[in-house]
Amino acid sequence: MGFSPQNLKLDGSFHHLKISLKDPAKLTLQARRGYYAPKHVADPAEQAKQEIEEAVFSQEELHDLPVELHTQFFKSGDAEAKLAVLAHVDVKHIQYRKIDGRNTNELTVVSAIFNRNGVFIQGTQKDLTMRWEDATLESKLASGITLKTSFDVKPGSYLVRLVVRDKQGQLMSAENGAIEIP
Repeated sequence: MGFSPQNLKLDGSFHHLKISLKDPAKLTLQARRGYYAPKHVADPAEQAKQEIEEAVFSQEELHDLPVELHTQFFKSGDAEAKLAVLAHVDVKHIQYRKIDGRNTNELTVVSAIFNRNGVFIQGTQKDLTMRWEDATLESKLASGITLKTSFDVKPGSYLVRLVVRDKQGQLMSAENGAIEIP
């Protein structure tokens, strides 16, 4: 069950909630006692940043956008390798806004790698602004787009985390992958 307060006062104070069952026979109820109201309305850019960060450090997979995670590695020596993280995005299900005759949206793509114990090693964020004419959009609808991020790593086991979020529809996908570099 969810709750969304009406006429929310931005005062930061605690508001009590009372939840009860009509017929409590054979049922138990667990609920929080209340909530703290925010002190201000969240800035959309800051909220997006926070959602992406939470998704990167979570292990939960999300599938709002059709995204495929692929990894490759290239060894340049016994103690050095380059790990490539490929994000293939099927752009058919992304919403676009028509601005000045172009189909517009922005994607934020975060690739991060963790060691086998789940400790964050490094990550990178790419922001892709799509301002496609109709012909370009038609081409991309057929093929999708692929973004590549590379990391310099040592041989070992890694967990790869990929998070993709679009600005227009505020949809997000998060994928996990594992790779062993001998």
